[in-house]
Amino acid sequence: MQSRNHSIMRVMFVLAAVAGLLAGCANQPNQPNPQPTISDANNTAIQPTLTSLPGTISPVMEAVAGTPTPPPTPEPATPLPTASSTPLAQPTFAQMTQGGCCVQPFFSPDGSRILYLDKPSADAHTGLWSVTVTQPLAPPMLYTQRLGPFSRDFSLNEFLEGGRTIVERMSDGTQWTIDNGGRRRILFSPDDQRIAWTVGEEVGNFDVRRSDIWLADLDGSNARRVATLYGGGIQAWFNDSSRMLVIGKANRSDAVPALSILSLADGSLTQLIDVERSRSMLLSPDDRRIVYYVSQASDATQDGMYLLDLSATPAIPQRLDFFGAYRWCSPTALYYIPLQTSAPSNELWRLDVTTGQARALIPAGTDSPFKIGNGDWDVSPDGRQIVYLNARDRNIWLVTLPEAC
Repeated sequence: MQSRNHSIMRVMFVLAAVAGLLAGCANQPNQPNPQPTISDANNTAIQPTLTSLPGTISPVMEAVAGTPTPPPTPEPATPLPTASSTPLAQPTFAQMTQGGCCVQPFFSPDGSRILYLDKPSADAHTGLWSVTVTQPLAPPMLYTQRLGPFSRDFSLNEFLEGGRTIVERMSDGTQWTIDNGGRRRILFSPDDQRIAWTVGEEVGNFDVRRSDIWLADLDGSNARRVATLYGGGIQAWFNDSSRMLVIGKANRSDAVPALSILSLADGSLTQLIDVERSRSMLLSPDDRRIVYYVSQASDATQDGMYLLDLSATPAIPQRLDFFGAYRWCSPTALYYIPLQTSAPSNELWRLDVTTGQARALIPAGTDSPFKIGNGDWDVSPDGRQIVYLNARDRNIWLVTLPEAC
């Protein structure tokens, strides 16, 4: 897999909604196994609002001015084929740690190590510990005492200290302070050349709070405000480091936030869709698609999972008929774990987003070790392996699938 848009930041800021999907898996009525499909966003079950409101996207600019580009009038999307539930060859499982050790496992950028948060003994450091994927149950090693966030390649990390935001180069420990008002988290660009942060209001309802998006060079110089939104902010960097996926209202009084692409060159916003109460947006590794879900919308029929193709004109959300946790495993495929609260273990499915075909990779079973705790799981860079916290023994396990994603 060429890139991992959300892989490092995801670990440091665990999505509470996804964790909730996988915790406590034995308390509710049984649900049937899913037969995933992708359906038109304009079907009777859901009708997302896609038209742009005049004058609702223009950001307040300080040093950069831009003009929004509204999307064209949407047309009906074409439904994609129904999925298959036939499992592939059996995956292999390996217990990687012991003693009920740790939380938040994820892969190193090169996929050779599993990193996780731990304090293995009273006199040990709290930090990121690691084991090699080829050596199950080997003694863990302290990888770093820093907890991140990290840059995509792990060459940089950021931490807060004494009311300051500090960036550190991992290779030699060189540190510098970012003049961003102190105690504000930053986001590293994929090329490690720039940083961004949000300055938000601290009072008022979250859906109307003002958020100023700031951009600076890696050393904090050339800082400038590039956009102002209400009830939103930065969702992700694009791989070219020159654009961001953002969401929010252009005016505090607007009814619904807009999902847009922010150009950092001129501050212009290209509106994609209007979407209410979207959550957990993940860009595909090639920046072409977004998967997300909507929860507690004013119109309950709009709640659910969606796929959005950014290359389509216009961009029209396509509804997915499962609900659960998800990760991109390649530019054109998702791994997902459907919410089945009374199942004896979790299932793993793979969805080809270009065809709509989905296949069960790991079935649920009473003797299956695939039972994830706390929503703690990650996909290797090549999409071949999955690391997770086992809910049964609280140890970290590794799944190797019979074929790459």
